[in-house]
Amino acid sequence: MSEIPEFLDQDDPGLESGGEMTIFETWIAAVTKPNVGTFADIAAQPGATTGKAFLWVFVAALISGFANLIAQSFRVGSQMGGLQEFLPPEIAREIPMSAPSSVGFGTVICGAPVAGIVGVIFFAIGVALVQWVAKLFGGTGSFDKLAYTFSAIFVPVSVASALLSLLGAIPFVGVCFGILSFAVSIYMIVLQVFAVQAVNDLDTGKAVGSVLLPGLVFFIFICCCVAIAVGGLTAMGPAIGDVFNEIEGGLY
Repeated sequence: MSEIPEFLDQDDPGLESGGEMTIFETWIAAVTKPNVGTFADIAAQPGATTGKAFLWVFVAALISGFANLIAQSFRVGSQMGGLQEFLPPEIAREIPMSAPSSVGFGTVICGAPVAGIVGVIFFAIGVALVQWVAKLFGGTGSFDKLAYTFSAIFVPVSVASALLSLLGAIPFVGVCFGILSFAVSIYMIVLQVFAVQAVNDLDTGKAVGSVLLPGLVFFIFICCCVAIAVGGLTAMGPAIGDVFNEIEGGLY
């Protein structure tokens, strides 16, 4: 294994002949040519900067935010419509038929940019954790190169997921698109493994570990927090019950 990542090899003929890739060429190549060489070429682009990566992620998260909020409004409306069928007529009449407006136009307009900003923050944290683990495994890459390659994956996958989210709001057939969306998420992980290999010059096993370990550690941390919270509430149950009994006794 070489000491220098492939994308830094100035004698690479693909780098000399390929030239600068356009935005759409970068995105298309990232999702349609799943191999280490593709991401080595993407990372070698002169414009592979953190600023461009964050801009791409913001736009993609913005689109996803719009789509998810709109899809959520339809899901709420569908659920309310189904609820009316099981309610007595006098109660059902009191439920407005315009339930989808519960997620209004103002919410979509204001919420999507917030989703974009939050998306960039979590993207940066995620890339930093993956690169940190890759360094522990002997990776030789950098945060900006990994962020750029990950953003090239994130944009087309996010747009596809946004479309699937909208289609998933369709009653009855939405579950099919939900399964397809899960498959897209798995494919995104595969692409990220190739990107880590290309940027950090790692073998497949170490690249897989770099991508999956941060998420696994975060999942275990959340589980521990939930377990501690549940345990604390369980231990405090009798004391809380006594307080409520005292309050109830005082009322009478």
